[in-house]
Amino acid sequence: MNAYIKQWHDLILNCSFDNTYKMVWSKALIELAVGVNDETNEETIVFDFESIARLCLKYYWNQTIYFSLIQSPNLKKPPEMITSTKELIKAYFERKQSMQPIRFEKIDFQSLQLENEYEMTVKKISKTLKQDVCWRFKKLNGETYEIYDLDRNQGKVFFTKQNVLALKDHSDFLFTVINYRWTQMLEGFNYSPRISRKVRAIDENNIKRGSLKKFHKYLDLMFEDGKRTCFYCDEEINDKELSVDHVIPWSYMFSDDLWNLVYCHKDENS
Repeated sequence: MNAYIKQWHDLILNCSFDNTYKMVWSKALIELAVGVNDETNEETIVFDFESIARLCLKYYWNQTIYFSLIQSPNLKKPPEMITSTKELIKAYFERKQSMQPIRFEKIDFQSLQLENEYEMTVKKISKTLKQDVCWRFKKLNGETYEIYDLDRNQGKVFFTKQNVLALKDHSDFLFTVINYRWTQMLEGFNYSPRISRKVRAIDENNIKRGSLKKFHKYLDLMFEDGKRTCFYCDEEINDKELSVDHVIPWSYMFSDDLWNLVYCHKDENS
């Protein structure tokens, strides 16, 4: 294995952690490296903290809005990046007047008149990266791995061209290592099932809720008289008002299990 990539591999797999900050930091740097042109004439590649922060926000937004994944063991004092992300999600829901989740990449904050809130969130995340993450990521077992240079005052990270292209060439491998380690961390903080699938689904843009109509024939077996009744209010449901709901939320289970499905009125579907 390339010696430089081996350093990244070791830092990701063996880092100490109180939260998942190091995973979003490393993932953002590698995603930025992927965007560097192989033919660049620049011998030093510079990434600014705000660009990194926007990607960190993207990762946390998607994991939070779909699955509400907990990113640290301290429930009383969640990580500041998560608090800022949740505040922006709340502002988005209020502006849309809907709780329908949507991927970060599909949102136009400017058209929603949430640009100020978005930029403020980016600045808060950038500040946390500067204070707590950028320099800590390089430390392992009392040693500092000089995988990049920092100017914390200017909010910049510096790579040699050779190293950034090595990150690009090994990005698929490193993304897999990050997701593996991130999943390990999340499994220590979360009791919900299918953590690995949830992390992978975010990356693969593969969060699809299938139609539940195929379960009607099985749910109908519960009603011998043919009259479907609502799980929540116990009143009869006409066809126009019929809906199928997950008793334990889909965002928690990330699956459509027959034992977890019930009939209800549309306006009572969570």
